[in-house]
Amino acid sequence: MLIDAHAHLTVNDPAYPSHREVTDPMTAERLLAALDEHGLAAAVAVQRAHVFGFDNSYVVDSAARHPDRLAAMCVVDAQAPDAETTVRRWAGRGAVAMRLTAPGGNQHGGPGGTDWFAGPSARRVWRSAAELGLSMCLHIYRWNRDDCLRALPDVVREFPGTPVVLDHIASVEPDRPEALLALTDLAEVHVKVTTLNYARLPDAPADVVTWLVSRFGAGRVLWGSDVTQTPVGYPDMVRLGRESVAGLKPEDAALVLGGAAARLYGL
Repeated sequence: MLIDAHAHLTVNDPAYPSHREVTDPMTAERLLAALDEHGLAAAVAVQRAHVFGFDNSYVVDSAARHPDRLAAMCVVDAQAPDAETTVRRWAGRGAVAMRLTAPGGNQHGGPGGTDWFAGPSARRVWRSAAELGLSMCLHIYRWNRDDCLRALPDVVREFPGTPVVLDHIASVEPDRPEALLALTDLAEVHVKVTTLNYARLPDAPADVVTWLVSRFGAGRVLWGSDVTQTPVGYPDMVRLGRESVAGLKPEDAALVLGGAAARLYGL
């Protein structure tokens, strides 16, 4: 069973106001058609915060309409005064995971620090997620990567049993992933490799996945397309995903391409 663990949905609909114009929407229905065309069973609908901010309504509504094929991952502001209430509200609407990202987005040299996921307010979000049985997801950028990777183990140890997925393998250089080694002994930590990573290593996408599986185990490595964000067509995204597991045993390849996501997100 193949699962796209990182699919950003977008829509042009006044019921779901956006912060910017959506010129080529990837609606839930369009994504499902693409999954069918390329032999995928399901996907994780990841909130596109640059488009919809913290209003996760479209991903949760889409997952509610297609519960067997879509799971909703919401983005929340972990430093907001009502963050805990917000987590519970989205979970009540069916979300299975919460995603945190640093203020300032992907601008190089943006706001530093680790409070966005490791500060006191953020830890209350983690606590709520733990109580609700949700998984966590972190979007770490190159410019804050080193500080974040140093701070992460302490947070993970505070919430044993709560899975955390590092999107885009925490923005480490895919041909030099040794920065992740300190996390391999933490069973809760999972890594997600996406087309964004493959684009930075175009000649050998299998090398990075083989390395990750050798250190984390296949059950802690996920594949996702990053559709609507990375400028690659969906057929090529799926092709790269399949090529990236060429060096693995069939059972390990199955985990990376879907089994790990099925377990984490109930698909």
